[in-house]
Amino acid sequence: MYLINDIRQIINDYHWKKRLIQSQVYEMDSTATSAYGIESSLPKAQGETSDKVSSIVIKNDKESRKLEALVKEVSFIDEHEKHINSDKNFHILQLLKQGESKQRIKILLNISNRNLYERIDQVVIILFNSQPGTKEKHEKKEKKET
Repeated sequence: MYLINDIRQIINDYHWKKRLIQSQVYEMDSTATSAYGIESSLPKAQGETSDKVSSIVIKNDKESRKLEALVKEVSFIDEHEKHINSDKNFHILQLLKQGESKQRIKILLNISNRNLYERIDQVVIILFNSQPGTKEKHEKKEKKET
């Protein structure tokens, strides 16, 4: 489950994360061999595995986890944006997803700075509340307070 500030950050970073996923930058695999010439006779760094296959597997595993986290964040926004009922709020989210600046969004939609940030806050709250389990946790919290 994402917190409100996490969702705000995911929206702000959406455009570059999506481009990174689409560029398949994490799917490029390097199977480099040992250095040639004098470098091949030099002592190897301590603490690192000299097994090429093992180091490639470890590298691929780390990159795979990073890619999975990016995909999870991007798909969270894509899957839950359907809960936004206001057309203007929906279009603000779409423009943010495309990487448009807030200044440009204000000009395009002819809204004030305050109005834009209030609408972004509304979008973030809607996305937060659309997560499974959010209502149950909120209801439990209310019961404890009463």
